[in-house]
Amino acid sequence: MINPDLTEYVRTLVRGDYVANDEIEARLDANGWEGFPRFLAALFFVAVDRRFGESGDRSDVIKFVGELRAQLADGGPHIQPEAAEALIFSIIDPSADYDLTQAMIGRVQAATVQKVLTDADLADAELDAVLAEAVALASRG
Repeated sequence: MINPDLTEYVRTLVRGDYVANDEIEARLDANGWEGFPRFLAALFFVAVDRRFGESGDRSDVIKFVGELRAQLADGGPHIQPEAAEALIFSIIDPSADYDLTQAMIGRVQAATVQKVLTDADLADAELDAVLAEAVALASRG
């Protein structure tokens, strides 16, 4: 089962509620982030699929990554453009290959999820549905 604090953590990031985010992050630091990598990977899949679908092409991904990196320039995590492009494109085209460190994968996933879900400006019910879809996907055996 995915810890509900993980979904609330993402929700506060997407909504820009940094006070609540800090509180949830402290709770997760104290109790453990168990399941987060699996949840983040599932949420990354859902977010990329939502943003690009099956028809996204390399130029769409390159443009998105450029915008993402521009947003991260003011203190966000460093992500390698080629790494981000490869990881995102691997969701659109499962035959696409990438060779990245776990740390880079995590940074790309987190930044991509935040950008896609923030840019989508989802109503609360829509965000709940996206998070629930990711939880269901991450909870599969």
